[in-house]
Amino acid sequence: MAFYRRLSIRSQLSFIAVCIAAVMLFIISITYIQMSGIISSNNEQYTKDMIAQIKQTVHSNKDVIDRLMTNIAYNNDVQNYLTEPEIAQIYMYSKRISSLFINMRTLKEGILDIVLHGEDGRWYDLYGGKKWTGPFAPMLAPKDAIHYFGLQNFGDAYQSENCILVGMKIKSFQSGDRFNSVIGTLFFVIDPTALIGESGSIAEQLATQSFLVDRENKIISSSNPEEVGSELDVIIAEDTSPGESRKIIVNGQTYAVQTEDLPEISSMIVSMIPVAELLRDISKIRKLELAVFIFGAIIMFALFMLVINNVLLPLKKLMAFISSIKRGDLNKLKNRIHLQGYAEITVMSNELNSMLDEVDNLTHQLLETNAMLYETELEKNKSELSFLRSQINPHFLYNTLEMVKGMAAVKGANEIREIAKALGQIFRYSIKGGDRVALQTEMGIIESYMYIQQIRFGDRFRVRYELTDEAMACQIPKMILQPIVENAVFHGLETKEEQGTLVISGKVNEQKELVIAVEDDGLGITPERLEQIRNVLTQRRQAIQDREDAQVSSIGLANVNNRIKLTFGDMYGLYIDSTLGEGTIIQLVMPARGTLHV
Repeated sequence: MAFYRRLSIRSQLSFIAVCIAAVMLFIISITYIQMSGIISSNNEQYTKDMIAQIKQTVHSNKDVIDRLMTNIAYNNDVQNYLTEPEIAQIYMYSKRISSLFINMRTLKEGILDIVLHGEDGRWYDLYGGKKWTGPFAPMLAPKDAIHYFGLQNFGDAYQSENCILVGMKIKSFQSGDRFNSVIGTLFFVIDPTALIGESGSIAEQLATQSFLVDRENKIISSSNPEEVGSELDVIIAEDTSPGESRKIIVNGQTYAVQTEDLPEISSMIVSMIPVAELLRDISKIRKLELAVFIFGAIIMFALFMLVINNVLLPLKKLMAFISSIKRGDLNKLKNRIHLQGYAEITVMSNELNSMLDEVDNLTHQLLETNAMLYETELEKNKSELSFLRSQINPHFLYNTLEMVKGMAAVKGANEIREIAKALGQIFRYSIKGGDRVALQTEMGIIESYMYIQQIRFGDRFRVRYELTDEAMACQIPKMILQPIVENAVFHGLETKEEQGTLVISGKVNEQKELVIAVEDDGLGITPERLEQIRNVLTQRRQAIQDREDAQVSSIGLANVNNRIKLTFGDMYGLYIDSTLGEGTIIQLVMPARGTLHV
């Protein structure tokens, strides 16, 4: 209580208002939680009953299918058909099993096809299912019982696009050497409704969604027939425990989910309902309670403001004046405040006015200084503009190269024509387009550049390109490879006596980073010079340009390194490694942007 008495009047009143609001919110929250718990419990029990009904239906239909398959597997005609060596007898048995299959099919609605595979290659089917079921026969082990393969898509082979495949191995029960040995495989191709019933038989309450999914997470049956054959959200299948209700979020919406395993057919029943729909009725009560709370809060706020305005009005005016100054409006800095009240507030207002006078004087001095700096910047810009105007028009140079290419073509100087063409492409590429290009586009210019260098040096070195299609689709800063390649040619390969090799490679690593490597087997770099270059790469751009002892190659590498870091961040950049007498490799690492994976 002693601490409470030391608080300001505003704080004490605020504390009381917060406590009252907290108590009201607590009562509303407890009421809502209790009501929602009752509704959720009732829904959970209803869902369990519904799932139990579905499970009973599935087991009943499974028992019928299992009995039909067993009857066929141990039918004398089927056994004889699979073991009879005489062709005439085989034909006779095939007629009998045809009638048998047709009769069995009529006993259970939804059986689309019955297929028989013999171990010696003989087979029989009703409606062409042999080519669909053949690959599944080796998947069944001799000791396996009736096995449910789950939902399969056999195209337009049957009237139902999505079918359930059931299979079992047939063993001989006839006395002799082959007794109890596997003599064939039996398959049933059934419509999902033969197992679960019509989609409408999966009951619906409010917006409840019910699914029967197989081991591959494919929907065998659903309250929405259009979903059959699609894949159930992995989050639902993995985050739910059988027989237990829990809440999950799917596509931004919260659902109450219950599941039940059906190991006999390698499937699972999933029931889910949006929590918002489940609690729709009590949401009205919650809104009413919130409306009452807001109404009470408004009344409390009115009383609170009445006390504040009567007791703390002078201080409130002072705070409002200070807030207007903090917004940075220069016109507000010229205003002054005059408060009539107790001595402390008068002293505070006078001190504030003195401070504003001092700030006003300092502001005028700052404005004058900024004006001088601005004039200096204008003069600098004028000088740069004059320098740019003195430069040769780049389009004139490009047109001149085109003229040289045409003249070389007329004179039959093919090498000059190709060099002018390649140089023109490089020049046009450097002055047109945006700041980002695909690596494939950049490599086209690199190839033009290397063509010029190979004409110059002849067979002094070879070039090999090793770039993946994924890397070629990535977006990189424009003209970022040419300085690196030029550095490798002039500092690595030009002074090498024997023939050298330049390798340009690119790939996207597991971290989704584009890694471009320019590697040569030239003279390499001494350890001292390599350390100097690495130090240059860690320095700031302006500092590098101002160093008198920095070599051109170091500046070029540093500029490329700075462009990557400024574009993509400090975690990316350029890395160099070299061994004297063996060669140099430079790697450019940047995020793989612009590909199908980004």
